[in-house]
Amino acid sequence: MKNILILVIGGTGNEPEALRQALEYFGFFVAVKYIGRPKDFMAVLGGETVFDPDCIILSCHGEDGEIIMPVLGEAVYEADEPRGNMTASDIDKYLNLRGKLILNLGCTTGEKAMATAFAKQNTYIASNDYTEGNAALYFAVTLFYELSKDGVTVADAFKKAKSTDSETRLFQIYS
Repeated sequence: MKNILILVIGGTGNEPEALRQALEYFGFFVAVKYIGRPKDFMAVLGGETVFDPDCIILSCHGEDGEIIMPVLGEAVYEADEPRGNMTASDIDKYLNLRGKLILNLGCTTGEKAMATAFAKQNTYIASNDYTEGNAALYFAVTLFYELSKDGVTVADAFKKAKSTDSETRLFQIYS
């Protein structure tokens, strides 16, 4: 695994920049895409990316098992564009990615319905509760630090990243 796409959905502070810097330092190729509207996210979920990433990291906020999306003015939305947050049924409808590692840093995005939608043909890692933001960043950096080592599996890297404290233990892996 060498190619990573970070999707930035909403205001997540410096999280995407910190991730990019750390992951590039570990030897990964990292691209960042800012999601400004639901159709941008739907396109990536459908497989429309500039390159074929091995991993997609969602730098976003989550609530009640949904991905919080930016709110647009009603005149800005296109007719067939979903309004509101992305739900598990939206992911199930638009996701056409296979064999990817998908890391979602948004709170509660590891709840069962969302995890099931993302993990159908992918490995999905997400928090099943509200995670302190620094812990989510720490989890991601630790996961990829471990993955940068020769011969380390996703499962082994996940165990190491999860083992730090009660906050990192909120992350679950689904496949």
